[in-house]
Amino acid sequence: MTDVLVVDIGNTTTRVGRWADGEVRGVATLPTREAGSGPAIAAAVKAAEGHGRLEVALSSVAPEVERAWVEWCEGEGRGVMVVRGDTDTPLVNRYEEPARLGPDRLAAAVGAVRRLGAPVVVVSLGTATVVDAVSARRELLGGAIAAGVETGLWALAERTAALPRAAAEAPREMVGRSTEECLRVGAVLGTAALVEGLAARLREVVGEKARAAVTGGLAGAISPHLRMEHEVFPELTLEGIGAIWEHNRGAG
Repeated sequence: MTDVLVVDIGNTTTRVGRWADGEVRGVATLPTREAGSGPAIAAAVKAAEGHGRLEVALSSVAPEVERAWVEWCEGEGRGVMVVRGDTDTPLVNRYEEPARLGPDRLAAAVGAVRRLGAPVVVVSLGTATVVDAVSARRELLGGAIAAGVETGLWALAERTAALPRAAAEAPREMVGRSTEECLRVGAVLGTAALVEGLAARLREVVGEKARAAVTGGLAGAISPHLRMEHEVFPELTLEGIGAIWEHNRGAG
């Protein structure tokens, strides 16, 4: 099985790893705002690649950074596969307009089915809070998108005169006793409740026994407060990108 570099270019963070023997290794992380320069790309690739010269499979929600990566790969003579919302995968894509499905959502769903089987509920906690459903027939049905924890806190600080900017940290108590603590309760515990509620409703569609896979940069902050059974997979999207690459180019 040939190794490949897997890249997840998110709204806030870009992660680069090496997909080898069915797992992700050597993950490098950098802010997406810095991820579009040639030196930053070269450094991330070097950190994740180790020895050798690999092709690249990437998923992106940041078009300008994506173009920079594709141009860099082409300039280096590396093959590059860009995962789109309508890319062929081991799943059946039931999104009404597959091309408009976020490729990170598609990759996370592929990774979740690979990890937990189907049906499955896929929770991604980042700039947005996304909860998707995959049926027992391995159909990616879609799901729900809400503002992420930090996005919501930023919006409140920007759009109100009196509310401060609060960090996305776990609150000390269930009931906030200061404005900052109230914001944290709303952001962290509110997101946990949102995820639980959406997951429960999606299970009504795909089956009550559907397991839940949680990923994303804020998974560590929200996971301890989830009152539902779930498993956290930090590299789920990168794993999905690797599995999609295998399905299209490799041994799959």
